[in-house]
Amino acid sequence: MYSFCYNVFHFNFTPPRNFIKVMSTIFHFSQLILVKVKANLQAEAACNYLSYLWWIFEPILHMFVFYLVFGFLLQQGTEDFVAFLLTGLIPWLWFNKTISNSMMSIVQGKGLMMQVHLPKIILPTIVIFQDVVKQMVVIILLLFFLIIYGVSPSPYWFALPSLLITEILLISACSYIVAAVIPFLPDLSYLVRACLQMLMFGSGIFYSSDMIPTSYHRLFYLNPMASLLASYRGILLYNKWPDWQDLFFIVGGSLTVILIMILVLRKLDHVYPRVVL
Repeated sequence: MYSFCYNVFHFNFTPPRNFIKVMSTIFHFSQLILVKVKANLQAEAACNYLSYLWWIFEPILHMFVFYLVFGFLLQQGTEDFVAFLLTGLIPWLWFNKTISNSMMSIVQGKGLMMQVHLPKIILPTIVIFQDVVKQMVVIILLLFFLIIYGVSPSPYWFALPSLLITEILLISACSYIVAAVIPFLPDLSYLVRACLQMLMFGSGIFYSSDMIPTSYHRLFYLNPMASLLASYRGILLYNKWPDWQDLFFIVGGSLTVILIMILVLRKLDHVYPRVVL
């Protein structure tokens, strides 16, 4: 951890030049990213008897558990609780899984590091991209389910790409942070998982924000995932445009963090091979 702090605080930041250099390097390795994403997805599917079907079954299993507890046993579900639950659960699982997978991405990539020199930011980027591929399939199936369930498509659905891009940026920002820090302080992974669990209960996945006292609404929506889930439900279920101001703040904050982490990971590039061995 001392090595991480020392290198970061002794970093001479020259953002435009460093950022352009790092982005050109990432573009140079884009073919490697695509190959690794494809190979990882195929390897993951090959490890399971149901192969790619687990991309679909996983959110269904989570939905069943939440529905059983909150919708059936506690009778806390809202009207059309299945659609309500899925539109919150699927974006949350994407956020949770990618950050969890990214935590050890640099450590688990030590074999690749020993074979070829590559920017270490490539390793969490591979995780982000492979989860994006899986999520796009699940999102398409979600839209089909909503139509079958009786939800009529509307012009508001055209705002969905803006929400997906916003979530990709938010996920990337969080993933780069945990990927950069965990190799220096592995025990921090337990704290990250605890924070993700706390965010899950504070994001409104299985309850409506109307159940929260009005005085706490501002605190509730400080959680960017709470705002995103409300926007997903707004456009998909309630024919409402998302809160563009909230999206703007999430995008701006995420881009700022991504820029900083790109520079930090570049500075620490030569340190990670020594740390992970």
